Amino acid sequence: MEQQSAVYSANYPDILMADINTNPRLLSPNSDYCISFKMTPEDKYDFEEYESVIKSAVHNFRTSVRYKHYKSYLHNLGLDRCYFHPYIQSTPEFEMASLEMHHCMLTIFDITVIIAEHLLNSGISFSEYQLTELLKQEHSANRVPITMLCKTCHQQYHHKYLYVHPEGIFGKWWELLERYPLGWNRDIMEKVMRYLNKAVGEKFQYRVEDMKKLLELRDAVADWSGTRGVKLDGC
Repeated sequence: MEQQSAVYSANYPDILMADINTNPRLLSPNSDYCISFKMTPEDKYDFEEYESVIKSAVHNFRTSVRYKHYKSYLHNLGLDRCYFHPYIQSTPEFEMASLEMHHCMLTIFDITVIIAEHLLNSGISFSEYQLTELLKQEHSANRVPITMLCKTCHQQYHHKYLYVHPEGIFGKWWELLERYPLGWNRDIMEKVMRYLNKAVGEKFQYRVEDMKKLLELRDAVADWSGTRGVKLDGC
């Protein structure tokens, strides 16, 4: 246990505060553990701590004013109705049914993990509040995949009953992958590749230009992730 930069608290003599100007930590001579303000690359191997930071960042984002403003922003852009039931619309004057913002293909947890993994693999420490701020920035920049669903369709999607084609997704989510290349793991990349493979294989082949764009995007993702030519189970 490093003691060089540690100082005792007058009110709590058994508690030491260390690295105050970099990554504040609380230590005690009576404990083998310490509490850090920021998550470090070494901390990611503590799964419970890592999971806690991810969940806290997501919770902070979902309960933030920015989250509510972003949903209103999408409504103003015209994303004010359910993808599967366009007649279910939400307007400032009238809401036929609950309309929810759905992170399609990449969940909000996937997006948070991508950002966190990239930072840690780059040797960068961060707090859950900084991670929350990055989530806000990526949403504000429209770099996350979003579609609007009514509550029932949202539940059905999570139970694997529904599928949203890329044409129904708002946001340049591929830019998120480009910005955080060290944050991809195999599960996330397999999810993206399966999604694009399914889109390419569906009944959209008569739309030549759209199919060309999807194929180019799929190949680009394969190149970024190093999975070009690799056969994925179920694809």
